[in-house]
Amino acid sequence: MIHSKASIPVKHYKYYLIFMLIACSGAFIWQFLLPDIGGRLTSWENSRGWQREIALWNIGIISAILVALIKQNIEYMKILSFQLTVLCWVLGINHLISLLQNFSFNYIIHIAGIFEVMLLGGIWGTVLLYKFKGKKV
Repeated sequence: MIHSKASIPVKHYKYYLIFMLIACSGAFIWQFLLPDIGGRLTSWENSRGWQREIALWNIGIISAILVALIKQNIEYMKILSFQLTVLCWVLGINHLISLLQNFSFNYIIHIAGIFEVMLLGGIWGTVLLYKFKGKKV
């Protein structure tokens, strides 16, 4: 299969959005269906109502990602990638702060939040946005 140079940024945005789709879907499952895990594996304790509410926000993000992927719309993909990159950085930093304030290796969700959300999602998104900044597709 031959790819034009114009399709290369689309491919990279798609990979990033698929990663975020999987991450947000996983977060939805444990926050909505298994909220006690968050209470046991973070310093935040149980808060089923808040976890359900965050899970429902994930449904909004998941829906937007699906629309962008189904429509193959590069502008949607760019906007979502920007939004998701910002969210990854701020959510990851929040996990880092929470872990540092009350450090324990038992807080697996904080540790995962630092590595998966901030470092993988945040850095990947930042590199993606910087690398293709201003490029026409």
